[in-house]
Amino acid sequence: MDRPAPWRDPRFWRPLGPAIANPPAMEMLRASVGTGLALILCFGLMSQLFPLSGGRAASIFLVAPLAATAFLAFAVPSSPLAQPWSAVVGNTVSALIGVALVLVLGPTWLALGLSVTLSMMAMMRLRALHPPAAGVALGTVLAADVVREIGFSYAFVPVFMESCLLLACAAIYNRVTGRRFPFRQPVAHAPQIEGKVGLRPALDGAALEAILQRLQLDANIGAGDLERLIAAAHHEAATHLFDGVACRELMTRQVVALRPETPLSDVASIFNEHRVRTLPVTDASGMFLGLLGESDLLRYWRRIEQQPADRGVLSRLIRAGQQAAVPMARDAMVPAVATAGADTPLGTLIDLLAEGGQQGIPVLEGGRLTGFVTRADLIAALARAHHPEWG
Repeated sequence: MDRPAPWRDPRFWRPLGPAIANPPAMEMLRASVGTGLALILCFGLMSQLFPLSGGRAASIFLVAPLAATAFLAFAVPSSPLAQPWSAVVGNTVSALIGVALVLVLGPTWLALGLSVTLSMMAMMRLRALHPPAAGVALGTVLAADVVREIGFSYAFVPVFMESCLLLACAAIYNRVTGRRFPFRQPVAHAPQIEGKVGLRPALDGAALEAILQRLQLDANIGAGDLERLIAAAHHEAATHLFDGVACRELMTRQVVALRPETPLSDVASIFNEHRVRTLPVTDASGMFLGLLGESDLLRYWRRIEQQPADRGVLSRLIRAGQQAAVPMARDAMVPAVATAGADTPLGTLIDLLAEGGQQGIPVLEGGRLTGFVTRADLIAALARAHHPEWG
């Protein structure tokens, strides 16, 4: 039996189709308008700052590959190839290489080929990969008549200065229109607040960069965006881990809460009375202020004991006043903690408790405490999920 021709299979043509999703209309408009405005502003400003006689300004300042630099900075501002170091260093070094080849070899076919080869090698060595910079090197050789008269200054005015102006415009425009530029770098773990994504990966920036280098993807995506992708994927998986089970179904509604003015001397007895290890702190109206646990109490007293001895009459008087004051819950509580809402999925709650040192998750509605989920509540929910007869 004859095998069908491979081109009859739709999968044969799929790699030739679009590789990215169709961007929203507003995003297309945002990037296109920003790129055009930035180029007009930069070319006009450079012509005014450095006027040249004989109508030669346009031929010098209209460095065509810099339009591709603007495209990257406005359309794909998260790409490592669009970042300031890559763009400025890549364009400038490539222009310097092009000028050197013009002065040594002239506008020959050898100079044209070497300009791209040497600029790519330099960009890789300097970790400044920027595709438009190869066009800068080639364009410099093609503009040999002008470049030969200006010399190496061409690499700084207009290439370096124009690159800086374009990127400054991109930074301002992207921030105003809701995009981040320059590139996001991985950040240290911080407590998760209500509405934020849980499940941050336990990998630092160096580990993420090593993964990208091993997969040869470091020129396509940066470590910061990889961290965000991992976190989003884990969050999505956690959301569907126990579909249909939300926080409201397992949270404790009758919550024992501390007041910020509760003396720390009473907190331990409250823990013992209710057999808990952590309690929320709220004001008189029920607004959530923070969490106070046994470990927080220990840290507070250890910090007090480890204070250095006071020197001088004034410092001793201040220390005596502090010791005379009764320490309260507000002094030892942790205000920035992970919180949840009534609709938060069970999978997300598991991640929030697993990734931090919290013993419980406050459930808030408009900042007001409406419930509390402890690790014991999660264990009970998991047990019921595996053994419905226990419910």
